[in-house]
Amino acid sequence: MRIFSRALLLALNLSLALPAIAAAQTAAAAESKDTPVKIPSDVSVLAYGAAHPNCLEWTDGCRICLRSPDGRLDCSTPGIACQPQEIVCKKEEK
Repeated sequence: MRIFSRALLLALNLSLALPAIAAAQTAAAAESKDTPVKIPSDVSVLAYGAAHPNCLEWTDGCRICLRSPDGRLDCSTPGIACQPQEIVCKKEEK
């Protein structure tokens, strides 16, 4: 009789715990879908460099970007209160 009561207690505990675990997993999944994806602020500046392969130096007024001789794109860090402007090419390949 004692074995039966332990098995009953175990089954009861599992029947109460499993729905709570499932609800927590569902809530976590819903939260991750609602959380916006953060896009780095320099994406448009880097995209400009990728779209204009003849431009060697460009800026948005906050960052200055350069194309190295091996094709790598490097950009400076913007100031904390800088408001980006339209991106312009400052130096083109001759």
